[in-house]
Amino acid sequence: MHKRGLVLTIIGLVVLACGVACTDSTGGIATPGATVSETDPPTDPPTDEPSSGSPEPTVEIPARPQELSLDGVKPCSLFAQPQLKQLKDQFKFDEPPEADNSGGTYNAPMCSIAQSAEPFNSVDVLLVTTEGIEPWLTGKRNVDAWLVSVGGFPAVDYKLAGTEDEECVTSVGVADGQQLMVDLQALQETDYHQLCQITEKAAAMALQTLQSLK
Repeated sequence: MHKRGLVLTIIGLVVLACGVACTDSTGGIATPGATVSETDPPTDPPTDEPSSGSPEPTVEIPARPQELSLDGVKPCSLFAQPQLKQLKDQFKFDEPPEADNSGGTYNAPMCSIAQSAEPFNSVDVLLVTTEGIEPWLTGKRNVDAWLVSVGGFPAVDYKLAGTEDEECVTSVGVADGQQLMVDLQALQETDYHQLCQITEKAAAMALQTLQSLK
């Protein structure tokens, strides 16, 4: 009886120790360079702290032809009626532009243009004034990113690392520390090459209008 009691006591201590160790887990707070779970995305965009040790882009970013500040610009104003018709005819984005100034990702004003029929996708245009396109090209974020050009301006296309058919984002470096971002997250599996064609086209339209406003 004494041996049995001793064994039960040891088992009890082991279970207690396991319970403490197994519940001591760290929450999923995303930081630059950390792995971001597709099912548990970060609530805030990853940022690089402005310091002398901040990562540098792995490619040389060409100079932009001019500075186009996004300060005071309303994103839905960046699409003229002929451009909206073109988005409708080419890509079936036929819903009226809808503004969203609630903040959201990057705390940036946003405009969405959706499709009224399948696959019901929408293009989101964000005016980001908190950072430029450089951090996307440092290799420190959980994205596959590559340098492109939109309307003669340096830009980046990127998608979640390792994915092929869920999203494409085109961000144009319009000014120092600012980017005009066009995001398309597909509701149906679509090759990212096709998605990037749409985001680049929409970004070029928005950029053209932005130049006319300056």
